[in-house]
Amino acid sequence: AYSGGLDSTVLLHALSQLQSQLPMRLHAMHVHHGLSENADDWAVFCEQVCVRLDVPITIHRAHVNIDSGLGLEATARQARYQALFAEDAHYVCVGHHQDDQAETLLLQLARGAGVKGLAGMAAVDCKRHLLRPLLDISRDAIMAYAKAHQLQWIEDESNADTYFDRN
Repeated sequence: AYSGGLDSTVLLHALSQLQSQLPMRLHAMHVHHGLSENADDWAVFCEQVCVRLDVPITIHRAHVNIDSGLGLEATARQARYQALFAEDAHYVCVGHHQDDQAETLLLQLARGAGVKGLAGMAAVDCKRHLLRPLLDISRDAIMAYAKAHQLQWIEDESNADTYFDRN
C-alpha cells in the first residue's frame, strides 16, 4: 500500500532494498481516493518514485461514498482495503507504525472497545494476509530513515485537520 506519505515511502524503499535478498516480487498500489485537490499530483508522484525504485505500481481509482453514514475516514479506509485485497497478492504490506498503534489504542479506549479492540493492530494478520512490518518502529525512527536515505514524500494536508479523529 503506497500513499506517497512518509510511512509508506519508507516501507516501499526498505522493501525495494530487500528485493534482491528475499524471494519476493514487490508491487506497489496507490489508491487514488480523489478526496484532495492534490490527489492527481500524488498519483503522479507515486508513479515517479516507483520508476526510480524499479517497482511496478498500480494506480487504483476508488469511489468513496461520502454519504455512507460511516464517516469519511472509515469509508475511505474501507475503499482502500477493498482495492488492496482485490489484487492478486500473497500479502499486503501497510506502513502502520508504533505511533499509529498508540493512536488506535487511544481511539479504541475512547470508543469503549472490548478486549479485541484494545489489542490494537496485529503486525501479522494471517486471515487477511496483511503485514505491518513497521509496527514496532517509532515515527521518529521512520523519519530518521527517510532523512538518512534522502527520501521525498507527500504531506497530506488532511493530516493537519483536527476534524478527523486520528489527527
